[in-house]
Amino acid sequence: MTVYMPSPVLIGTTYYLRVRVPADVPAHSNGLQITLPIGNAARSVMMKAFVKVSLETKEQRLAKERFSAAYAALQAIWKSLREGPKPLTHKQSLAIAGEIRAAFIDAFDDDPGNSAMWEQVLRENAAARTGRINPLTIPTLKQRGIDMERRFGKLADVRLAAHGILLAPQNRQRLLLHVAEGLDDMAHVNLAKAEGNYSDDGTTKKYPAFEPQPSETATAPAPAWITFTKVIDERVRRLSAGKDAAPPRERTIGKYRLACEEFDAHRKQDDVASVTAAQADQWKLSMMEDGTLSNNTIGQRLQNVRTVIEWARKNSLGQLFPHGNPLELVERPSFQPKASDLSTFTVAEAKTVLVAARRETAPDLRWLPWVCAYSGARIEEVAQLTKSAFFQIDGDWFYRLTSMGGKTLKNRGSERRVPIHSALIEEGFVDFVTGLNLGSERRIFSTRSHQRIGKWVRETVGITRSELMPNHGWRHLFEDLCMVGGVLDAARVYITGRRTGTSDTGYGKSDVMLPGLAAEMKKVKPILS
Repeated sequence: MTVYMPSPVLIGTTYYLRVRVPADVPAHSNGLQITLPIGNAARSVMMKAFVKVSLETKEQRLAKERFSAAYAALQAIWKSLREGPKPLTHKQSLAIAGEIRAAFIDAFDDDPGNSAMWEQVLRENAAARTGRINPLTIPTLKQRGIDMERRFGKLADVRLAAHGILLAPQNRQRLLLHVAEGLDDMAHVNLAKAEGNYSDDGTTKKYPAFEPQPSETATAPAPAWITFTKVIDERVRRLSAGKDAAPPRERTIGKYRLACEEFDAHRKQDDVASVTAAQADQWKLSMMEDGTLSNNTIGQRLQNVRTVIEWARKNSLGQLFPHGNPLELVERPSFQPKASDLSTFTVAEAKTVLVAARRETAPDLRWLPWVCAYSGARIEEVAQLTKSAFFQIDGDWFYRLTSMGGKTLKNRGSERRVPIHSALIEEGFVDFVTGLNLGSERRIFSTRSHQRIGKWVRETVGITRSELMPNHGWRHLFEDLCMVGGVLDAARVYITGRRTGTSDTGYGKSDVMLPGLAAEMKKVKPILS
């Protein structure tokens, strides 16, 4: 699968920025002339379906640097177009002029050139302010506006874009005048440096730091170009940090990556901040019309993308999508749920699998079907068992399912201590575990047990019924066996690690309760007589 990842594009021998304009940018922006920073220069480009501008370099490293700055500015422009024109206070206008002034002073600090160059800058600035860039034109008020735009407009637009501001027209003239004054001041400073005078005359205090208005602060843009991959990687890092961390399973993270990659491929973008409800809805409809995936699976893909966006919102501390997750507006497709009995092993199928397991020598194939059959546990949970997880109380054997030591469970409610059924003991499972010659914290079973057992049930045992879930089917069957045997609901919920159980019963919360839990397990009749 090819996923579009914004990066410099090599056209001929020169690198370019070429990216598609997001669908939620207002349609009237098509054909708009915008200004982007390319290196130390400002370049005008027309925004159509794509934005394309030369990065003016053949060097890949430099192209990446220039692309990053230009793309960040472009995203700020898109944001400002979505939000509409904003006014600029007098103080903000001066602050932007000061930023432009400071950039030119810093750029020429080490080598200010010669005095003639800065005298020429001052003359050209004056010509623009009077409408006389072309000495043959008549210096009308209209011509003055044209010349001011030509001389100072691009520089102003770059700084406005950096702050995510689409300027209200009535504030434009004042801003350009401030920029002109700032560049005059800059030219005088650099002229003095060119003549050997590096003294500070204090004029920098004239220009305040830019401060957004309170309403702008509340909707401050999230850091530019946050990809889904970065969000997921950050989630893994946070969940894996700390002494008692429970890092997510690779398979679990994989489903989020897959959904986000497919969403990015559909919309041809990878920036989380540019996601819209319309894009997600179109993706949903395209998957439904394709007819390959079930509506339930499509709904799960949508939910996975929504979850990753929610991670990004939390990581940004509310800067990203401050008004809510855009995918909350996208309705999941309806579907006919599959009856749980179709996913469950029949008693005959269960007997076939357990008998077949007796013929296997690999630990996961030999024992995991039996453990799941008499616990309703998920394959991924019991596959993490270590020798130290097993213990005995009042003659009854138990094992602990926990997220400690880097293990993973579906949720916190899945932490539990499970009594070992007598059928498992008679089958020799406890003897197998206690006779193992391996470290107490080493896994007993394969890290690929989930895939291996599913394939074994289908191909070796020969149970090919499509509705059956080879790994999850034990869960439903065990719950049915509990119901038939009269196991208390609280015990059944705790043993299977369901989140819907009530906490007031206290099953498994202390050693005192474990004998009662073992007594409930004894009510479950053996599958093989």
